[in-house]
Amino acid sequence: MQTTFIFVHGAFGSPAELAPAAPYLESRGHSVINVDLPSERPDATLDDYADAVCRAMERTSGRRILVAHSAGGATVLLVASRITVDRLVFAAAVVPVPGQSIYEAVGPDTQAAIMSVSVDNGDGTRSFDFEQLASLAPPDQREAYLAFLRTTQRKQGMRAVNQPWPGTGIPDVPRSYILCTEDKIIPPERQRAFAASLGGPPIEIASEHSVFAMKPQELARILDSLAG
Repeated sequence: MQTTFIFVHGAFGSPAELAPAAPYLESRGHSVINVDLPSERPDATLDDYADAVCRAMERTSGRRILVAHSAGGATVLLVASRITVDRLVFAAAVVPVPGQSIYEAVGPDTQAAIMSVSVDNGDGTRSFDFEQLASLAPPDQREAYLAFLRTTQRKQGMRAVNQPWPGTGIPDVPRSYILCTEDKIIPPERQRAFAASLGGPPIEIASEHSVFAMKPQELARILDSLAG
């Protein structure tokens, strides 16, 4: 069945990080909308993020599946409470509870990791220290990883990350969780708890956090299977 997949990126990320998975879905007859959130704006809220997704979906019809990466989970839950979607997919994504911020939802390990490799820009945003991040990769992979970071990551407005999640709960929509077993950003055990909160077991994939870029073909196969 032809489906429109709507990709929603996470904190510090961009559509470029999710783009590698799109051609594999399009080759299977699906459409992909890769939403650009206003995440660089220091004043932007999660409602602003949800507005951006809703606008991007205005001209879509037929079966629609929202696919969230990382912090994007907080956004797709809000979108699904506003407009009709056929499924929510969380790929290594947060599932906050009402009143809980994204920062709180990821837990202390991820909080510490993000703070240690990012800098305060003094304008309500933070940016990754690319050189420091790349130094954590194996020596033979550092240059490639540095190029990846420069291409796909950008500054992040912290208001949306720190605000209490404004939703009222998980919408009554079919949902799936894709757990990245090699994730060093959001630990697999934290992801397993997010999956449990959705009411079902996760689908596991052997990938780092950036699954759209690291395992795009395998991810596309999973998403295609969820389209039914």
